[in-house]
Amino acid sequence: MIRKWTFGLNGKRVLFGKFLLSYVLILLIPLLVGTHAYYRTVQVVRDDAAGLNLAVLEQSEEALNRLLTEIRDIVSLLSLDSELLHAMITADASWPPQALYQFSQLQKNELNMLSTNQYFSDLFVYLERSEAVISGDRIDKLNAHPLTIGGIPFGQWLKGALSGEQMNRYLPLKDVNDGRTMEDYVAYVSPLPAGTNMRADGAVVILIKESSIVRLFHRLLAEEGSFAYILNEKAEMIVSASAGEERIVPVDTEAERASFVRINGTEMFITSVQSSGSGWTYVAGLPADSVFSKAEYIKRINWAIALAAMAVGCMIALLFAYRNSKPIAELLDSIKELTAAETGKRASAMEVIQTAVHEMITNNKSMSVSIKQQLPLLQSACLERMLKSGFNHADEMRANLDQAQIGLIEDNVTAAVIKIYHSGYMPEEELIADKARMKRLLLHGLGEGSFVHDLKAEKLAVVISFHESAAEDRFAEKIGQLRLLQERFLSEHSIMTSIGIGQVYHRVLDVWRSYNEAAQALEHEDPDVSQKLARYDCISQHSNHYYYPPDLELKLMNAVRTGDCEELGRLLEHIETQNIKIRQLSPWRKKQLIAEMQGTLQKISGQIEYLSEDAGLQPELQGVLEADREEYSYARITKQLLSISERIKRQKTTKHQGMLEGIKAYIAENYADSNLSLSMIASDYKQSESFVSTFLKEQLGMTFSEYLEQLRLNEACLLLKEEDLPIGDIATRVGYNSDKSFRRAFKRVLGIQPTSYRNETIACSE
Repeated sequence: MIRKWTFGLNGKRVLFGKFLLSYVLILLIPLLVGTHAYYRTVQVVRDDAAGLNLAVLEQSEEALNRLLTEIRDIVSLLSLDSELLHAMITADASWPPQALYQFSQLQKNELNMLSTNQYFSDLFVYLERSEAVISGDRIDKLNAHPLTIGGIPFGQWLKGALSGEQMNRYLPLKDVNDGRTMEDYVAYVSPLPAGTNMRADGAVVILIKESSIVRLFHRLLAEEGSFAYILNEKAEMIVSASAGEERIVPVDTEAERASFVRINGTEMFITSVQSSGSGWTYVAGLPADSVFSKAEYIKRINWAIALAAMAVGCMIALLFAYRNSKPIAELLDSIKELTAAETGKRASAMEVIQTAVHEMITNNKSMSVSIKQQLPLLQSACLERMLKSGFNHADEMRANLDQAQIGLIEDNVTAAVIKIYHSGYMPEEELIADKARMKRLLLHGLGEGSFVHDLKAEKLAVVISFHESAAEDRFAEKIGQLRLLQERFLSEHSIMTSIGIGQVYHRVLDVWRSYNEAAQALEHEDPDVSQKLARYDCISQHSNHYYYPPDLELKLMNAVRTGDCEELGRLLEHIETQNIKIRQLSPWRKKQLIAEMQGTLQKISGQIEYLSEDAGLQPELQGVLEADREEYSYARITKQLLSISERIKRQKTTKHQGMLEGIKAYIAENYADSNLSLSMIASDYKQSESFVSTFLKEQLGMTFSEYLEQLRLNEACLLLKEEDLPIGDIATRVGYNSDKSFRRAFKRVLGIQPTSYRNETIACSE
């Protein structure tokens, strides 16, 4: 029973909503991927910023560690210098000439050589007993030295440093004035000799400009609000610098090398490095906004793309959902209209479709059964047409045989005609029953490649095909099988028969000849004698009747009109073989045959003006018809028929050649158009697509698409050899929509990728 399922407006909305939901869910996938990519980008940016800052800090640490090591080495050298130690002990506050000479020698030989480091600003040696301060360019009394530190004279500052806990330490000095400039310095004060725990006899003071140390951090101070500083082992700030005016306060880094800290309401990205040698801590801070500026830019771009994609995607999803749900909804409406009336039952779309498909399969099976039941009628019609020579080309015959499921072996084919004899009146029912029994016996006895066709009245036609190997033996075997079957018809079913057998042909298209020969063999002797088996090749040579049946004449006329010289030659050869070589025709019978063939020419003359525009055909044909019949021979008729057929063929060839050249020129001019199609050519020549397709297949030996593909790939090969263009550009220039389709076609036809073809061509040319 066929059910009627209800599926109204609400059901359509649900179906549309399901499609829309599926598309939106698919749309969310790239959005989630983009979000994940953004957060991964933020992490990468943070890692890159931390890596850059740490690299700069580590470079600064390495440079300052070398500086501190050099300072310790200088102090050690001065502590071991004998001349300096001698001057510290012997010189007094009176500064005799000898002492001045010693000071100048120390200045020249020692200090000038030790103060060559680029970071050193000044190097002072203080001798307590003589109250002398020696530097690279001055020798002064301690109290008379012009240098001031924060407004305090150098001598006063130095005595305070020597008396306090500032020995062997690095001290930040603000507002150091040497009489010319005022700058900030870092000072290192060490007693002489180094390592003295008691009162020192002297001291060495090394000044380093703070600006030279700050230059190490210049890459970290590019952004507004950034800063960098150095803390000593007691967490005292030694050097600091910033890109703004804010006061720098040490930050607790919590032993992390990179972290975020909020300072004065601003999120700062802090990186720090602690030196294992000096114990100093190097700290740099960047505003988090500047660190993540690229990430924020990417975030804005992602959100803009995401919103645009969502908007466009939703519109596309609506369109696709509507487009894909509409045919299903229409299908459901059609199903509902075609189903029988029954109490409505609510069902989902899939249930409705499932039920309809199930019913369709059931109906299809029923239809298949009906087709199988009609198959004998289809086979009978195909065999009837084949025996009556209704096929002009082998391809047409094969297509019909395949459709009718008639599997003939194409190596050799022959035909036989069986006539049933009976005494007196036989009811039609009995005749049909006898034919059915004979068909079963024939199909079973003759085996593969044999088919039986029911002719009118009391006749059956048998088409027999077999393989090429040992054709004569196989033919004799088939004749023997027919003899045995003839005896079985009589012994088992009391059916008397006569059988006529035609000759063997190597083309299935010529089976009509064998059928006509079998009919002639059957009627050659007394047609009322039963239980005879007559072979045409045995009786034809004793016949005094010419052979020119009406269906043969019809095929001959058709071959002339169509200009099929090959088929015409086979037909004329067949007529000559049957009448000249095999039959013993009397002169009078030969004249009758010639008269029949002259009549064929007259029939052709009435139609020839409509078949050709060549005016030369008419006079030629007229001359043939007016020739003296007594002098006219069979050879002359065949010559004239072939001549007329060749003239028609040349005319058609010329016409077709012009059309072919025009189509080839059109394709060559427009092959780069990816939309070029067979319909465009057919429209341009005012022909149907099927005609143009068949015409190109016959003329070119290939289909339109194969020819177009060959032309495009040949041009692509030239471009790959001669031009240095990208593959995508070449694909577009030769008419492909994308380089992917071009690569697939190139690989399929030439067996190699375009890039490899180009490389091999270049290698061969070199």
